[in-house]
Amino acid sequence: MRKVKRIYLLLLLPLAVSQLSCRGLVKESFKTPKVRLIDVALTSNPLAAPRNPWDFTLSLEVDNRNDYPLEVAYVAYSAIVGRETVATGEHREKIRLGASGLTVVKVPFSIMPESFVGACRDSLLGRKVTYEFNGSVGMRTPFVGVVRIPFSKTGGFDPVDILKRKGFGFN
Repeated sequence: MRKVKRIYLLLLLPLAVSQLSCRGLVKESFKTPKVRLIDVALTSNPLAAPRNPWDFTLSLEVDNRNDYPLEVAYVAYSAIVGRETVATGEHREKIRLGASGLTVVKVPFSIMPESFVGACRDSLLGRKVTYEFNGSVGMRTPFVGVVRIPFSKTGGFDPVDILKRKGFGFN
């Protein structure tokens, strides 16, 4: 019985080592796709139900810089302005990004009016507006299945400074 366990361990050892050694190759050969917002379309009527979330469709141009196609299983994301989560979205349909090319992807996006008004109030009262865009992408891989890749973008700006640059008079 001990001999059989040792044989199994010896057979599993090369498999485990190959998984660890391939991990570095995947990181070096994978190039993160570039994403650019090209259009925003309002898909709900905020005047009909002002308290309901405002639904939009974002058109994103995704540049896959890899020499092979990518398959996205899902995308989930949220936008935070100040301390308020103002928007969320989720896309559960399969997205195929062609090799070394541009693909236009349409994803849903919902803004919560109460949170949006609170974030606008905070930005007008304060001198700095901070924002955070978080989410994750599920990439389908041939051997492992769906791999979750988180992303986050943070920043800030001064709304009064922007208004001054646009020609609105603030002292």
